[in-house]
Amino acid sequence: MAEPRVLVTGGTGLVGGAIVRALLKRKRLARVLARIPARARALFGERVEIAAGDLRDPESLRRACEGIGEIYHVAGAVDTHIHSDGEFLDTNVEGTRRLLEAARAAGTSKFVYTSSVSVYGDRLPLGVAENAPVRPAGIYGVSKVRAERVVQAATAAGFRVVIVRPCIVYGPGDRYFLPQAARVVRLPVLPLPDGGRRVVDLVHAADLAEAHLLIMDVGRPGEVYNVTDGRCYHAADLIRWMAGALNCSPWQPTIPWWLAVSVRPLANIVGRLRGLPELRRVGRQELNGLFSDYHFDISKITALGYAPRIDARGGLADELRVHAGSYGTAYRAHAGVASRQG
Repeated sequence: MAEPRVLVTGGTGLVGGAIVRALLKRKRLARVLARIPARARALFGERVEIAAGDLRDPESLRRACEGIGEIYHVAGAVDTHIHSDGEFLDTNVEGTRRLLEAARAAGTSKFVYTSSVSVYGDRLPLGVAENAPVRPAGIYGVSKVRAERVVQAATAAGFRVVIVRPCIVYGPGDRYFLPQAARVVRLPVLPLPDGGRRVVDLVHAADLAEAHLLIMDVGRPGEVYNVTDGRCYHAADLIRWMAGALNCSPWQPTIPWWLAVSVRPLANIVGRLRGLPELRRVGRQELNGLFSDYHFDISKITALGYAPRIDARGGLADELRVHAGSYGTAYRAHAGVASRQG
């Protein structure tokens, strides 16, 4: 029997695009839900079907789900500085509900939802596992928790649902982490919270895509899986690697919590004057994030056979060099670099 046709929402983004490329590598028939069809066509040419649609438009979702056997639901609101709380909830929560309703009407039952480790919140212990309590610190995490509940409830309607919780993701097509990191490490002064001893997990989009496909095939229905690259990085090391990739040498003084709180208003002013959104937008929640550890247990997915291949030391340097060149025009060409790294 032929393999079922696959729908990917958010296929023009970082994670969704990596999933589409992984599917095409396996000769799978992929359909991409896209608000801007021309962008999807520019990325993938004639190799995919394109369904023009939006998570806010139920009729477009019904059309997108026709003839589909599996769904990777990646699309959602991400930037808290662009979207209101209401937009987050309507897109990430109600949009997921609308997609599930369209999938049920189309007879589709296999569904992988891309959530986030943001559901756990800040100030975490090391090695957070999937059974840890969820205490999201902001609207993005709140919307992911609520969307997870919508997805889990779908099991009662006969869906085979699985949830993925990735950490910080980087790779070809990254419009958030890499551009921000490049701007920050180019600053002449880059204070390190707690001297850079805080730890953080990352994962390359190509590895995360493989995790999604693995979970679709052998993940246990109704389960949640953390996904990282399996390593644990100190912030100081990440800064050093990124600065080296961009030939930068920022002064990196240690800054304790009390001082960071005190100088935050000044940082906001400097950000506005210098056109640096990373400084202009720093608030209490952002400070909490900078002074927190983010390391997650991935033993659950490694037990399924997940074996990440790209570590941040090499992966970040490669991606930042592309970004430092002509990131937008190099997008499609660089997608092949990630696959060769694997």
